[in-house]
Amino acid sequence: MPCLIVQGSTIDCRDSVGGSGLSLLIGEYSNVPQANITASSGVISAMTCSTGKRLFKYELQKENAQFTDSVKVSVENGTTYSEQTLTFTLKKMSAALRNNLLTLAYNRLMIVVKDANGVNWVMGQVNGADLTGNEGTTGKAMGDLNGHTLTFTAKEPVPANTVSDAIYATLQITA
Repeated sequence: MPCLIVQGSTIDCRDSVGGSGLSLLIGEYSNVPQANITASSGVISAMTCSTGKRLFKYELQKENAQFTDSVKVSVENGTTYSEQTLTFTLKKMSAALRNNLLTLAYNRLMIVVKDANGVNWVMGQVNGADLTGNEGTTGKAMGDLNGHTLTFTAKEPVPANTVSDAIYATLQITA
C-alpha cells in the first residue's frame, strides 16, 4: 500500500531564528523509560523520569550549539531513518569537567535540545544518543578556546519529537 501525501507546504512568515537556545538537558537514557513517553504526530504529550531520576541542565553560551535532524533514505533497501547530531562547546578545561564528560561517554543518553525559537527537541528518544566526539583544547593564542567541543549522535526511526516547556521543566536538575 502506498503512503498517502496528506498536506502540502506554504511559505511561512519570517519570524524564526536559527541556532539552539541557552540550555539543554542530558541524562542517562534509562532515566526516561519508553513506557513513560506518550507521543503522536511529532509531539510528546507526556514524558516523565523514573522515580528519583532527572536529566541534568547544561547552560550554554549564545550561538554555541547546533542540532541537526537529517532524514536518511535508502531507495534500494526501502528504509528510512533519522540521524540526529548535536554539537556544542563547554569552556574552561578542568578535572571536574573532564570527569563529567567521561561519564557521558560511558553512557547511552537522552537529550532534550531547546532551540532559539523555544522549541524543545528530544534527541535519542527511542535508541538513545551517544557522545561520539570530545575534543579538549587549551588553545594556542590568548583568545583561543580553552575547553571542549562535543558531538553527540543518535539514529532514530523517525525525526525528533517536540516536548512542551512544562514537561521540559519537570525533567531537569539544575547543573
